[in-house]
Amino acid sequence: MTFSRYTVSIALTIATLGVLGSALAHSGATGIVKERMDMFKRSQKNLKAIKSHIRGEDYGSIAKLADEIREWAVKMPEYFPEGSNIKPSEASPKIWEDFTGFKRAAMENETATKKLIAAAEAGDQTAVVEGFKAVASSCKSCHQSYKLD
Repeated sequence: MTFSRYTVSIALTIATLGVLGSALAHSGATGIVKERMDMFKRSQKNLKAIKSHIRGEDYGSIAKLADEIREWAVKMPEYFPEGSNIKPSEASPKIWEDFTGFKRAAMENETATKKLIAAAEAGDQTAVVEGFKAVASSCKSCHQSYKLD
């Protein structure tokens, strides 16, 4: 199983953002801000684990981990109430300026994970790889639009 440079680049970007960001951002976080930071960190870990399971063609684990990402995508907007962008939050004010777009981005992540789950349940390696790329891309796209630099 080989991954394109694009896939590896996305995975490395997500891993880097997660490790660097969570090490600093979680310091002092409380309440809903900490909860959402923890959920993003968990999704990042799940995505990294999925990549590992793709190599081993462990479709059951892929489906389970992707479903956890999907569950987070569904409830993600609820974790961004008005006024929750105070430090140490890394949420961009764009979230609240374009909450409809933010919810759309969360739905795109949900849709991508549903496709990944279906591919894993079907045991379709090619579709799993494409599904992984789509999930990673939806994460990266949302971070580019709705996370502070």
